[in-house]
Amino acid sequence: MRSAPGIRSGMATGLLIAFLLAVTSVAPARAQTVLPDSTVVLRTPPKTPKGALWRSAAVPGWGQIYNKQYIKLPFVYGALGFLTYRAVASHDEYILYRQAFQYKAWQELVDSGSAESNPKASFKASYDRIAAQFGTVSSRPLSSQRNIFRRSRDLSLVGVGLVYGLAMLDAFVSAHLLDFDVGEDLSVRASPAAGGIRLSARFRLGASE
Repeated sequence: MRSAPGIRSGMATGLLIAFLLAVTSVAPARAQTVLPDSTVVLRTPPKTPKGALWRSAAVPGWGQIYNKQYIKLPFVYGALGFLTYRAVASHDEYILYRQAFQYKAWQELVDSGSAESNPKASFKASYDRIAAQFGTVSSRPLSSQRNIFRRSRDLSLVGVGLVYGLAMLDAFVSAHLLDFDVGEDLSVRASPAAGGIRLSARFRLGASE
């Protein structure tokens, strides 16, 4: 019956602020080592899964920035932004249709003589907004649309939680894999064998020391 309204003006600003906070706070501290010849060497502390996890929990995407996996940020913020937009828009529509349904349901009772007055008369403006676009609407389709928008809002909020959790898990697992080393030494050996030549390859796969 009715398309979802535009996103609230503060949503894009909130996401932008969260992104800027993540970017400005991600710079890791660097330890200084002074060599005997007075040469100063800056060393960056290694990434830790725990550090990536709590950063990602504090600000969405911060864990990915901590791991220097910037390519994942558009997916994290895009998914969170879209689902947040859907949740806010669906909630606004849910409130509109809930108020319109309450007004119309009571008004139908008044018109049929089952009630003397409409206690939800203050919600008439919400009903008029819908009636101005679709014409006279009974309480039944208003109830159906109200339930649809409520489910859409709830599912969008669940999606926000899932994306948030997946971003945390991705940051944690990726921090573990940063120290995973695939050895560059790869040897291939050819040796005579019955009926031809046998090729064998050897490579090292394990955690770096």
